Amino acid sequence: MKKLFICMMAFATLTSCDKIKETLTSAKEATAGADEIDYQFLSKPEETKKWYDEIVKRSGEGAKVMDEVSFNIYRPSLEGMIQRAGEKDHLYLSIVYQDNVDKRRVEEIQYHGNSSGWTQPEKKDIQVTGIGAENFKLEDELYDFGQVSLETFNKVMADALKKYKDDAKYEYQYISSVFIKKSGFDVSVKGKLKSNSQLKTETYRTDLKGNEQ
Repeated sequence: MKKLFICMMAFATLTSCDKIKETLTSAKEATAGADEIDYQFLSKPEETKKWYDEIVKRSGEGAKVMDEVSFNIYRPSLEGMIQRAGEKDHLYLSIVYQDNVDKRRVEEIQYHGNSSGWTQPEKKDIQVTGIGAENFKLEDELYDFGQVSLETFNKVMADALKKYKDDAKYEYQYISSVFIKKSGFDVSVKGKLKSNSQLKTETYRTDLKGNEQ
């Protein structure tokens, strides 16, 4: 079963200068914070605290009905089918939680480190495909992000890197993505092989308490 988030289209008329000003101010605030990222920051506790706190702050009450949180680090000047010289390493972060009005839908907040920074919360429909789609219930996917302590987050990152760290085999390694769902953590450790310059990714999984699965 595969779950996709679909943007909802909404149209509104601005009826006053104050409303226009409010909209522009919100857009300006949303774009604040876009910046280059240290591609190894997920293995540095002093750095992860900043992002953990942002997730808690921006999700608000939504943290109690979280669907998923995901981190993805991109290195466009060094990795990928088409490498773009001069482009900085950047982070894409997604926070998805149940909508507080229509419980069938979710809201998503994104951070685009290569462009706009933080976005405003956006309501999205859920499209489920595959076996069991007719039995899908969003409530079955939700968890309280309060169950995920910063200490556990950092422990999982350290354990994932420790399990696959091999300086003799790789030119470099780092945690390239993290998905946090009700089932637990899904961590990808990526590295560039010394033998042939190819990229290799290993996966480390735990429950929400940090116990390896």
